[in-house]
Amino acid sequence: MFIRNKIMGFSLFSFIIVIIFTSSQLTLVNADWPTDEWSTSNPITHQMSGARLNRIDDYFQDWNDDHQHSHVDQFVIIRNGFLIKEWYSFFYDALDIHHLWSVTKSFSCTLMGIAIEEGYIPSVNEYVLDYFSDRNISNVDSRKEAMTIEHLLLMSTGLAYPGDDAIWNGWMNADDQVQYILDQPMATDPGTIFNYDTGGSHLLSAIIHEATGMNTTDFAEQYLFNPLGITHYYWQKDKQDIAFGGHGLYITPRDMAKLGYLYLNDGYWDGEQILPDNWVQEVSQRHWYFNEDWGYAKQWWTHPYLDAYSAQGRYGQSIFVFPEEDIIVAFTGTISDYDSSPYFEIIDLYILPAIMTFNVIVALEVFIPIAGCYFVVSIITLVKIRKRIQIIEHN
Repeated sequence: MFIRNKIMGFSLFSFIIVIIFTSSQLTLVNADWPTDEWSTSNPITHQMSGARLNRIDDYFQDWNDDHQHSHVDQFVIIRNGFLIKEWYSFFYDALDIHHLWSVTKSFSCTLMGIAIEEGYIPSVNEYVLDYFSDRNISNVDSRKEAMTIEHLLLMSTGLAYPGDDAIWNGWMNADDQVQYILDQPMATDPGTIFNYDTGGSHLLSAIIHEATGMNTTDFAEQYLFNPLGITHYYWQKDKQDIAFGGHGLYITPRDMAKLGYLYLNDGYWDGEQILPDNWVQEVSQRHWYFNEDWGYAKQWWTHPYLDAYSAQGRYGQSIFVFPEEDIIVAFTGTISDYDSSPYFEIIDLYILPAIMTFNVIVALEVFIPIAGCYFVVSIITLVKIRKRIQIIEHN
């Protein structure tokens, strides 16, 4: 009877330990705001399979090995405000800044929202040419006069913009990059067609420069970077010392994720309102529909089938925001135009399938391993007790 009671007592104690451990693994705590640094956590705590996410490491390594002229460089996943996964190639680490290319556009869009929130610019309905009244602009007609900040954000300026590749050399070699874009002739009425226009995004930066009396980088540092704790960055400027609005920003992937986190929290950061009311909804809501994979909002891309939106830059720079799942994913890369980005495959095969229900987590990632350990410990204990019985009986 004594031996049986001892076994039952041990079993009850072990079961209580299992319950306590299980509860501790699945209880979510509120994340600290990542102004200084991201809080880190195990994926299991945030209902994601760590085993599946870890398979991404091998995928990236194999993908980089298979592509001679392309490679994924950096990768982070945030869920519920916690950094739960990151990966870095041979060429980069967590502290290395990376050229974001057109992801810069989403930062410029954010700064425009801040300029409106701070009262420097009344609204997105302001006319573009009003901010350059001291310039002698070519090809001015009623259509160009009707162009607003809203049209810049929507990539629907109506300018006869021939595409970034076609205009790039002439634009970059011009004495004044802002003037060069303003002088372009009009092709359509503003707002009628989508025409991807990095020059128009540069005008966003130039308007911020004119409206605030501050260089865009100084404005960003005071109103965006400092509040978010982004201290390690570089931003290229044009020949007039204006930060490029459509490319040229370099930051780390962890800081890229901070922009996504600001949007995930509807423009608030640690209790402070950074962006105007409804700004996040307005700039992330699809305006131009291309297919179920791609649409465009205001300096942000939309992905209908994923219920997500993203900032996208050439050569593999991305910030994905999944509002319903409370997930942010940031990638950097050096991916040739001749190679397809692997990011959507990563999202479809590993990231979204890693999300698990409570029951699945308990069964697969907590209960079974703990139950296995409990079983082994119970067997060892029973063997020891059996030996003691044998010794007692022998004596």
